[in-house]
Amino acid sequence: MSDLPKRGKLVATPAMVRAVDRTSSVSAVAPKPPLEIRRSTRLGEVYWCAFSPHHYPPEFDDKHLVVVIRGAKPVFGAHVVVPLTKKPQLDNPHGYKLIRNPNPKSADQSWAVCDHIYTVASERLQRLRDSKGVMKEPERIDAADFREISLRVLNALKPFLAQAHLPVTGPRDSGDGASADTPPARAKSASRADPT
Repeated sequence: MSDLPKRGKLVATPAMVRAVDRTSSVSAVAPKPPLEIRRSTRLGEVYWCAFSPHHYPPEFDDKHLVVVIRGAKPVFGAHVVVPLTKKPQLDNPHGYKLIRNPNPKSADQSWAVCDHIYTVASERLQRLRDSKGVMKEPERIDAADFREISLRVLNALKPFLAQAHLPVTGPRDSGDGASADTPPARAKSASRADPT
């Protein structure tokens, strides 16, 4: 009876505390699959990417081809990729139809979805295979395709990138007396100098 709550209040018993400790020590993250790539990824290379099956549209899910736009080393690497799809992107200003599909057996055409930029772990990447199931050396997209993808990625990020080049148009009140355009360090020293 001593373990029961008194007068409607919840009392944490030692057994409850142990149960919470056991639950919090269990990792909710699935174990990583084996590492298949053995060297650094390079710009323009194409891989299969095992995206998470737990997604919300318009996120990509399951297995899709991707093109590397920032390479990394395989161990603890953060590879930045743009997904490819056979679904036409005619209504997407950031979609681009490649000159040739890096995996022609799946479809006649392949589109880069340049406003879907992902950072993925090495374990998500797999090399393409030939008709006999043998892993091929990573294939690179054409230079013209890579240039077009680069332009569309930049265009998709334009609102963010423009922030680095905004001219100062005058102080904006951010509520703490410092200009919103003033870097935090400068704002601090200005507030120390001003006794008000």
